[in-house]
Formats: sequence, C-alpha cells, structure tokens
Amino acid sequence: RRFRRAMVAPFRRFARSYHFASPAYHAAFSPRVAVDTAPIRAAALAAHGRLVAETSPSGGPASWHASPMVSLLGGKRLEGGERVLTVDAFGATNGAQLLASTDEMEALLRQIEGPAAPRADLRPAIRRLEARLLEQRAGEMIAAQLVDFGKQDGVTEFEEAHQANPVEMRLNDDMWEAEAAGEIVIPRRPVLVPCVSNFSHFLDLCRKTLRCLELGIPVVVLSRSHTAQYPFRWAQLLADELAAERVDPTLFTFVSASLPNQQRLIRAATRAAASEPAAAAEGTPTPFLFTGARSLAALIKADVAPGMIASTQGPNLMVALGLPPAVAKAAALSATIENSGQCTALRVLLAPQAEATDAAVGAMLAVDAAATGADAASYLSAGQFAGLLAPAPVAEDGRPPRTPSGYTAHAASEGVSYRVSVGLPDDGLSRLEPLAEHWRQVVLDVATPPAGVDIASDESADAVGAWLVRHQPITCSVNGAVGRDAAPAVAAGAAPDHFRFARRVFERSALCVYSVGDADAPVLSAQARPQDGEC
Repeated sequence: RRFRRAMVAPFRRFARSYHFASPAYHAAFSPRVAVDTAPIRAAALAAHGRLVAETSPSGGPASWHASPMVSLLGGKRLEGGERVLTVDAFGATNGAQLLASTDEMEALLRQIEGPAAPRADLRPAIRRLEARLLEQRAGEMIAAQLVDFGKQDGVTEFEEAHQANPVEMRLNDDMWEAEAAGEIVIPRRPVLVPCVSNFSHFLDLCRKTLRCLELGIPVVVLSRSHTAQYPFRWAQLLADELAAERVDPTLFTFVSASLPNQQRLIRAATRAAASEPAAAAEGTPTPFLFTGARSLAALIKADVAPGMIASTQGPNLMVALGLPPAVAKAAALSATIENSGQCTALRVLLAPQAEATDAAVGAMLAVDAAATGADAASYLSAGQFAGLLAPAPVAEDGRPPRTPSGYTAHAASEGVSYRVSVGLPDDGLSRLEPLAEHWRQVVLDVATPPAGVDIASDESADAVGAWLVRHQPITCSVNGAVGRDAAPAVAAGAAPDHFRFARRVFERSALCVYSVGDADAPVLSAQARPQDGEC
C-alpha cells in the first residue's frame, strides 16, 4: 500500500487531460478565414512613407524621439527616468527611451506584487478593440516594424493573425466555459511577456497579450534592448484602445526598464505568485511567455524565470529526396526568408549526394538580382518575403555579418554562406562543431546521407528522426523528388516515397510543424501557417 501511494502521489499534480486532441479542440480550427491582403499592404506602404517623411537628423522617425518609449502603468505614461537612445536591427539610432526611475520601479513592483485580479469576462471588449487594431491600425504597426526590424513582409503576419485568432478565441471560449463548470482553474496573477524581435504583432500582441486579457488575466510586457520601438508602439495603441473600451487599465502594463530592473521585477512577480495559496499548492510560478533562442531561454529560466514557457527557434530541416528546380527554389526561399530573420527559416538541407554538389548548391543559392541589395520597403512593395537586405542586419553580437569558419561565402550572393558535408551536422557522431543558428545571417548546411544509405530509406528517416529529437527545431519539411502522379509507387498503389518517409519521421519526433510536398507543389520550411495543410 505504501508503494502504491508513493507511486501515485508524485504524478497526481501532473495529470492533465483537458481538451487536448478532443473533438472540441479539433473543431476550433474551422472554418478557415479568407484574408484580403491588398488593403493591408497599401496601408503599410502609406504609413511607411509618413514615417520616412518625418526622419530625424538623429536617426529614425522624429516622433520616436519626441514621444519616446516609456513605461505604461494604469493607463499613464511614466516619464521621470533616464533618457537613452534606441537602435534598430542594423545598429543605427532610431529613437529614444525613458528607463524607469527608482520611484517608477517601486510603483511597477507594487502593481506586480498586488493581489490577483478578479474573474472578469472581457472577451467582448477585447475582441472589439482587437478588430479595430487589426483593421484600422495594421498599416502603421507594419510600418513601425519595417523601420525598426527591417521586416520585408509584415503583411503575412497580419494575415496569419486574422486566420489564427479566431481559432484561439474559440479555444478561450471553451476554457471560460470549463472554468465556469469547475473543470479547470485559471490563475489571474500577471503574465510576463518579453517581446520577440520579428513577430511581435501576432505572437506578443494577439496570442499572448490579448488572449490573456480577454480572460481577465493581467499582462506585463517587457521592453527589448534593441528593435524595441515597434513593440512599444503597439503597446501604446493597445493602452489607448483599452481606455476607449473602459477596461481596467491596471490589467495592462508596459515596462521600459534596464535589464537589472527587469530581472528584479521578474523575481518579484515569481515571489508574489508563490505567496498565493492556490498557486503554492499547485507549484505554479509566474508564466514567462518567451519566444527566442533556446540557449537564452535556458539561461533566463535558470536565473530569474522558473515559469518559463518557451517557443524557441532551432535549426530547421528540409529533406529533399531530389533537387528538381522547384524544390531547389523552395529551399533557397526558405533559407533567405527575411534575410534569415524568421524562426522557421531553413538552416539544414538534406539532399542526395549526386545532386547536392558544391556547384549545384551555389546555383541554388544564387539569389535573383531582384531579391538582393534592396531595403525592406522595396520588398514589401513588391510582395517579396525572401530578399537580402542592404545593408545587412547586424549579427547576434552586434557586429557586421561575416562568413562563419568552415563555410563558403557565396560568389554572387553577398551575405550568403554554405557548407556541403556528409551526414547531418552536429548529429552527436560527427566531428563538426555544434550547430550555431546564425540569426539574420543566411547560413545553410547542406548534408548528404552517408555512403551506401539511400536518402529515402527507413535508415535515413530514422537518422532524421533522431536528429530532430536532439535539436528540436520548429519545423521539418519533406519534399519528394518528382511530382506526385509521376512517382512509380503511386502507379503500384503504394504511398509515394516522400509520404512514407515523412510519416516515419513524424512517428519518431515531436515538432511544432511538419510539411510535405513534391516537385509539383514543394513546401517551404518557412510558411508557418497552421491552416495551410501543415500537421
């Protein structure tokens, strides 16, 4: 009896069966929303023109100096702190920021350490203001993102938000009803949201902030150390909209503060959550909703945020069972999306040795002249999401990009590097160094199977599965060597090689996104659209 009790007790609080893989969960994904992107693009280009017209001699829009980033508390701007300059993705000054003063930090801490919010159904108000933000303010938000981050295709982010938000609203509706029925408990202490650099409108504003607010969960958004201006601009718009809807302004806070003060605030939020009897009983720390590099997530969790819930980038993989022109183009687009500034950008390509020669890879990555040497606004106007920016964004260490050791600098496409080798890189067996992600630098590893291993074989699929488990990227895409109707296996009534390969990989790994295509309809690693046939 003691043995049974000892076995059951440690697992009791981890028993979670709510909703996952249920019919209600599946139903939340339909129907699909059609989005007309032309008006969004036109509004973004017009708003960008207005920002360019007000360029300051100090760098960036004049309004970003005149109305600097500040902390937002209870619907008010805190403007008593030290003034510092902000920088964009290219290391250039683009505005100003007021870091929270000592007194302002004390006020922010009191807000964080206060009692939990009462249960309140804010879904109607939040959804009204969200509709206004997405329909009336999308242009200026995309323009701010373009100026700050150099994002070429902020339009698709809003298209994805229009498609995914209804899904997540339906999931929230189910949670509200489940809580009312006593099936679950929704804690209402503040949720912490550190902003991501490249996708903040959908991920930080919609998925994290608005979905929490509509259930009455307070949200605290933390400023960034660079590319910080455009997340603050949506935060200011949101604060204004909350006031218009008469939503309690204390439910939304934006913290403009130094890193030590942010860490202080995170620790205070964690202590306050632990002091709540219900939270202490469940062992539930303050949620820290992070999107970014895995190594950084691990450091933050170990040091200040035990409630880390992280969506991390990783070395995304494409398996090409052959490299016909359409598949080669899909690989090149996947590697260069947003100057490799998207978390689903391709980092590793596995292809047959006979087709993945140095010459073939060089030709594949010879980016069209129309997609090189331009600025983000030009690509936005042209509807181009995979162009190379000039100047290039700075590297993770703040220095200009450079060709990594052991890689070849592309002869024609400046800023593109690649390496061709046998076996998947950093597979735990090879002597190659650990695989760096090279954020915002186009760096591609092209791997071929070991000698004697057929790329479409079960042995190859098993090696891919093991590699994915080791590295945990966001996405794995598999493209067949020929069109579906031309595959010999189809004529014999069997599944095409790429379907069979993809299924075996799926059964041996656990990623966020799997995509399967062929020479007639190749898939990218970079699409990240949950309703476009991904599984």
